[in-house]
Amino acid sequence: MLPTLCALLPALTWVSSQKVLTQSPSVLTDQGRTVSLDCNIAKDESNYVYCTVVFGQGTKLIVTDSAVPAPVLTIFPPSSEVLKSNKATLVCLANDVSSGFADVRWLVDGKAVSSGVTTGSAAQQPNKKFRLSSYLTIERSEWDKDKAITCEVSAASKATTKEIKKSECSD
Repeated sequence: MLPTLCALLPALTWVSSQKVLTQSPSVLTDQGRTVSLDCNIAKDESNYVYCTVVFGQGTKLIVTDSAVPAPVLTIFPPSSEVLKSNKATLVCLANDVSSGFADVRWLVDGKAVSSGVTTGSAAQQPNKKFRLSSYLTIERSEWDKDKAITCEVSAASKATTKEIKKSECSD
């Protein structure tokens, strides 16, 4: 795999005048494994470069320069309609994610939770960055306790967090 990676990375230099470089379909290596390449090169406009190399079923290597911006997060509180069902679903919307791969973590009062979490796939925006949404469903009683609920999104070595509490929301 290392020789394949070494062959793909110089492509960043070669295509510096391009905006997007995608190897599609995936390349089959001499060891029978697949490698795909997705690069967004926008040094001249947004002052960032990233390249994602995916090996096989999902091992990913993201190569970036240090100027990659952090994702922009918005958390939406539960709707009054959902609260009637004694559940509270919060939505974390991550915009301007630099690559199509991101990790989302939800925390309730600083403790990571995985139950009740659903995260969608990233979709490319017109600006060649990505958007994704994640949902956290908890009991309404937990929401009513005014706990700090945090959404954390990490992409291309940049992490952003956003926190919400019931008391900070208008009815």
